[in-house]
Amino acid sequence: MTDNVAMAASPQHPAESDAHATWAERLLHPRYALRVFCAALLIVYALVPLGVYATSLERTEHLTLALITVLAVAAMVMGSKFPYFDKQMKRSSTRLVVDQTAFIAVTWTVFLLFVLVTVVTAPSIPIVSALQGADPNTLSEERGDFLKRREGAGIALLYISTFLVNTVVPYTLVLLYARQARLRHAAAATFFMYCISFMQKALFLNLVLPLLVLLAIRSRLRGKTLSLALVFSTVVLFGATALSVADGPDASSQPGNYLSAQYEPTGPLDYFIWRAVAVPTFTATDSLVVHRDQFGGHSLHGATSNLLSWIFNLERVNIERFVFEHQFGSWNEIANANAVFTTDAYVNFGWLGVVVFGIAVGMLFRLFRRSDDVGIESLWPLFAFSLFSGPFIGTLLSNGFIYVVFHALFVRVKPAQRRRLTPDANDTACP
Repeated sequence: MTDNVAMAASPQHPAESDAHATWAERLLHPRYALRVFCAALLIVYALVPLGVYATSLERTEHLTLALITVLAVAAMVMGSKFPYFDKQMKRSSTRLVVDQTAFIAVTWTVFLLFVLVTVVTAPSIPIVSALQGADPNTLSEERGDFLKRREGAGIALLYISTFLVNTVVPYTLVLLYARQARLRHAAAATFFMYCISFMQKALFLNLVLPLLVLLAIRSRLRGKTLSLALVFSTVVLFGATALSVADGPDASSQPGNYLSAQYEPTGPLDYFIWRAVAVPTFTATDSLVVHRDQFGGHSLHGATSNLLSWIFNLERVNIERFVFEHQFGSWNEIANANAVFTTDAYVNFGWLGVVVFGIAVGMLFRLFRRSDDVGIESLWPLFAFSLFSGPFIGTLLSNGFIYVVFHALFVRVKPAQRRRLTPDANDTACP
């Protein structure tokens, strides 16, 4: 990849004017990232809860969630106007220059060694068990054993996986495709196989979404391409869902409220739709219920974060597991009910926290938009996806996006300069 590719993706060198962008490019180009994310938040966490509250008036948490979301969106828009990182984002800024080929080689050497160690030491491979007809309970146990239940030094594999899979490996895959590297398809296939190996259903989107953004940046993403990618992703997600969930509830069971954990899907398709449409909304409202009922509605001052609880000497509160217990009636050491980042901001720091975290998120979306590194730009959907169902601090630390911010500001990955064998006609002779 030449420097022209990165420049073409930068704000100073837009790939195409807004008037000529396709609907697919408007959906995925970094220029429109914050608009898309805010629209998704408003639909799922404001309009839906408001609709529920208007029809029932039973749970004020729906109204609270809607207000939190609107405030967070306003704060994000405000934060996106702050030029705090702009000076460091300029191409003339001082950064650590790293050879692109070496960076990719080191990343993939570490990743392949990690995959080898993980697979060899795993008690079983969930995807293999699923294809052999294992029941959902068995698959759930195997998914936990694959990474989450590791003990001793083995627990490091979980953190290594999260860091590599969410940030660094997708970044290198974008670089490989941007430079049309010979092994790009093999690398993508390897990453895809790892992502589906332990039945983390949506993990393969860490491959698909950045590559679609790359096409959008290069003004090559058309509606047909995006539609095919959506169909492919839906088929894979539904296939993984069909392998890992039961056929349906007992005939004698009573269906619960659709917007609650008590709802029992009638089959894989119903589960797939319910999981995508209803679960994010009611998990956010359930988080507010747990915060009110079990913690008195008092701000937790960062206790839900490992880092902040350590810094401020607070007792760690794993609120995601409290929410899971509230939803399903039992405590589970590996099961978390993760909610959108705005609820985490609210339960920790109240309304002020929603504003501060919203501003910070808006500033980081500006960073993605103004980066001159096509690999960094292409990671914005993964950042948004993580925030959509997880805390801001956890997204930065546990999912590795603190490194992405550091990389965007202080590292420049450049291809090696090719040495010319003959002098250029325009060269001036040395005196």
